[in-house]
Formats: sequence, C-alpha cells, structure tokens
Amino acid sequence: MNAPQYITEEEVRAVCKALGIRDWSKLKEPKATIREAQAILKAINVEKMPIDIEEFRVGLDVELEHGTRFRDANVTNNHPLITGKIVLAHMKESLDYYKLLEVAELEGDLLKAVAVGNITKIKTKYKKLAEAKILLHKAELKRLGK
Repeated sequence: MNAPQYITEEEVRAVCKALGIRDWSKLKEPKATIREAQAILKAINVEKMPIDIEEFRVGLDVELEHGTRFRDANVTNNHPLITGKIVLAHMKESLDYYKLLEVAELEGDLLKAVAVGNITKIKTKYKKLAEAKILLHKAELKRLGK
C-alpha cells in the first residue's frame, strides 16, 4: 500500500516563501542554515524557551535526514515548521537531546565496526565518540552552573 502524502510540496514551498527561506521541498542534503533556523525558531518558539540557535540548527539537520536520506521515512516532507516543532519537542525533553543522540549513534557505529573487525573504523568512531562525549559533558556541566 502506498501511504498518502499528507504534506504537499506546494505547502512546503508556500511556508518556505512565507518564512523567507529557500524551498525545502528541493533539499538534497540535510543542511539548514543559521538564518533558516532563526526564522523557524522565531515562528514556533511561542513560549520563548531559551534555545541555542546552533543546537536548534543541528536538530533541523538531524530531522531533515528523514526526508533527504530516507525518502520512505519522510514524515514531514521537509516542512520547515513541522520539522522545527519536532526539534523543539525533543529539546523540551532535553536541551542536550541532539548531543545525546550523537553519542548514541556513534556508539552504534562503533559496535558495527567492532562486529566486522574494521580496526580503522573502530579507531575513527572511538575518537569521534570520545569527542562527542566531551561536548555532551561540557554542556551538562554548563547546565549545572559549573
């Protein structure tokens, strides 16, 4: 069964135009700009939650992967406001949500590399994992006021 398209490309184009950003229905890579992140956050952050704009932009990139890398899992059709609300919902759970996700994804990548015995990839993933954990711990300490 083919699932219906709930969010049309026309709607995505119209919303992008209203926000003053490029047409996300044509995105090939999951990359939002700071200016796009600012426009989207301004439109959806009605409670004025203090959100770091770079963290929000990274969240947009992660969520846009669903539409650009995995077309069959494209939940939002790259609709900027709906994608932004998904990011906002995750950041309400934890302002460090995307740092936590990066650590989890790298742990999974490391396990895959270990399972096939790819020493080069193991070293690369382990280094990236260590760096991601440092960034996460620094963010956690900052939230604790240390």
